[in-house]
Amino acid sequence: MQNFKTLVPKLLLFLFIIAQVYFIVAIIKEKDLKPWFVIAFSLIVLGMALSYRKKHRLHTELKHEVHYDLFFWFLIGSFATYFLQSTIDLNTVLAAGLVGFIGSFTRHIRWQMNSVAHWPIAIYCGAFVGMTQLPYGYVFIFISTFLTAVFYTFTHHYFHGIGGKLGTLAFMGVLYTDVIYKFFLP
Repeated sequence: MQNFKTLVPKLLLFLFIIAQVYFIVAIIKEKDLKPWFVIAFSLIVLGMALSYRKKHRLHTELKHEVHYDLFFWFLIGSFATYFLQSTIDLNTVLAAGLVGFIGSFTRHIRWQMNSVAHWPIAIYCGAFVGMTQLPYGYVFIFISTFLTAVFYTFTHHYFHGIGGKLGTLAFMGVLYTDVIYKFFLP
């Protein structure tokens, strides 16, 4: 069991790195970039790769608890954002911002649960998942949210103090769900 507990975070960190590399390669391939920009971008990627080797800078040792109720809050954030932008035709960024703003007040709800402090984070990360423009619908959002919640659960103690973590996790959930839809589902 101990081997499984160390293997899962390493696998998820590997998937995290693969998603970031895919994102960077997609940016470079999509645009006709100047050579100086490709060199500067490559240096940034090299710095990012070297930072992964310094785990003590990116990792904080926390009591690793799995809060299964967070998945519900991820779903609320993603479904509410997707609903606001696809049905009510609200701007995607405005919909996510509104859901995140309302979700920030959940911290003040008095519950006897240890995960209350994570509720606004889960709602806001779910809102990032709900921002997707892919035409697959709510099943796609559900699977993306599930994967994002799994990624968050096993990596919430990584990358403290570094911005963009929630958006990257949401990107990973949507990316890997899109891969599932394109390659594994008819």
